Amino acid sequence: MLTVMCSGGHAAGTTTSALAVFLEWPRPVLLAEADPGGGTILSGYLAGTPRDRGLAEWGVKIRRGVAAAEAMRDQLYAVQEGKLLLPGLAEPKQAEALHPLWTDIASCLTALDEDVIVDLGQVGRPDTPNDLLLRADRVFVVTRPTLVHLHATTSVVRDVKALRGHLPEPELIVVGDGPYHHKEIAKTLGAEVAAWMPADKWSAPALAYGVGQVRPKSPLMCNARAFAAALVNQGVMV
Repeated sequence: MLTVMCSGGHAAGTTTSALAVFLEWPRPVLLAEADPGGGTILSGYLAGTPRDRGLAEWGVKIRRGVAAAEAMRDQLYAVQEGKLLLPGLAEPKQAEALHPLWTDIASCLTALDEDVIVDLGQVGRPDTPNDLLLRADRVFVVTRPTLVHLHATTSVVRDVKALRGHLPEPELIVVGDGPYHHKEIAKTLGAEVAAWMPADKWSAPALAYGVGQVRPKSPLMCNARAFAAALVNQGVMV
C-alpha cells in the first residue's frame, strides 16, 4: 500500500504528520522523504544520524545502472523494528538529477512488500514527482485550519484531482486548531477530512526538531495511531 502525504506549503506539518503515522503504523512500513525541496528528518527527529545514505545516493546508483530495487536497500535506516526510513535530499539542487528517475523510483516503491508512506512535501511546483501521486493508493493533503493554509490547499486539491482522474480523490489531514471547523473545510475545499493531528507540546517538537521525546500517549500520537490502524484496515478490505 502506497500512501502519499503532501501540502500546499507554508509549513503545514506534512513531515511531522507523516512521521507520527509512520511510527504508529501497525505492520512493516517504509517512510520515504521525497520532497524535492529537501528532507528534514535527519536534521530534526533523527538529528545526529550519519548522513551517508538516502534518496540522493539512491539516484546516483540508479544512474550508474544498478536496478532501483537493488540500489535502494543500502540507502535505508532502521528506525525501529519493522520501520525503515529513506532520508530525503540534503539540498534542493539535488532534485534536478532525480527528475528523470521518478518513474523508476515510484515503480520500485509501489512494488515493495512493506507498506510505504511518502512525504512529498509541497506539491504544485515544476519539480513535483507526479509519478508518486499517480501510483498512490491514497493521497492526503495536509493543511492547517487557517485562511493562509486553506488558500494554498485549494489549488493542490484541484490539481491532484485532475492529475489522478478516475483514481481515488485526495483527502485532507488537518493539523492543529484554527477558526475553521472540519465540516466547513471539507465543504470549501471539496475533499473529505480523513484525520486531525492535534497540537501537541510534547511529541510535535520531538518529531519536527528533535527536541524532547515522543510520548506515545500524547494527543498527536494517539490520533496518529488510530489513523494508521484505520488506513491499514481499509487497505486490507480493498
